[in-house]
Amino acid sequence: MAPSYFYLRPGVFNLVGFSYGKVDGTLARGAKVKVKLVQSGRWSEEPSQAVELPQEELALRVVSAAEAENGVGTFVGGVICMSRVRPGTARVWDYGLVIGYSWEPELQHGLLDVNFRGVETSLKFVSDTTQDVAVEIYAFVMAGEMRQIHDKVYNKFNGIDQPAIRDATQLLEGVRSDELDEARILPLLDIGNFAIAEVSVQHILDYVYYKDGGRPHPSEAIFGDTIFDKPIAQQEPRTLAATEVVLSDGLSDSDDD
Repeated sequence: MAPSYFYLRPGVFNLVGFSYGKVDGTLARGAKVKVKLVQSGRWSEEPSQAVELPQEELALRVVSAAEAENGVGTFVGGVICMSRVRPGTARVWDYGLVIGYSWEPELQHGLLDVNFRGVETSLKFVSDTTQDVAVEIYAFVMAGEMRQIHDKVYNKFNGIDQPAIRDATQLLEGVRSDELDEARILPLLDIGNFAIAEVSVQHILDYVYYKDGGRPHPSEAIFGDTIFDKPIAQQEPRTLAATEVVLSDGLSDSDDD
């Protein structure tokens, strides 16, 4: 019997993102089945993995073998660098956030819905011209140089073998980088509700440095549970104005007294 294929949510396998799974044999109602990772798309070089899942969780997530082996859906929620033609320009390599996908069964190819600097567009997925961008990769430079720059800034920011630094100018000192615009807004995918959130660079840095780092914020701002929650300003204790009088007997003045 031909294997069955499924599009699986993040967390099913030991991966950060969506994936495809394969089941050999029949799906027995009410039973748990062994699901193997389909090594395609973002996960084409991942080692083999397998988990057991209830049949009920898989029944509504069936996809074709062609889609699963193509791997287009694995890029949802990730950042990619891909070849595309910008309006009015030549073909370029461009960075974007993948917010969705679709599969064209008649044409046997997938489409990626990508947000490029706030503009959403659908592009044909071609594995040879689509590069998954890991968190540590920021530009097309030599890999060794990028690791050196990353480690230098990372160690400063997190206080590894030195006092931690939040100031962006000091963080980027000596790494041949442009000045960081902390007011710049970045689109982030909130995978909890699958919505795009616009978050400033300043908030991202503050959240990681103060909230994740367990450091008190200078303004005593209180951060939320996730990076998508806006910080709450610390309430100042109310003080009595100079003209207010506190009556020691707990009674207020009244014309009826």
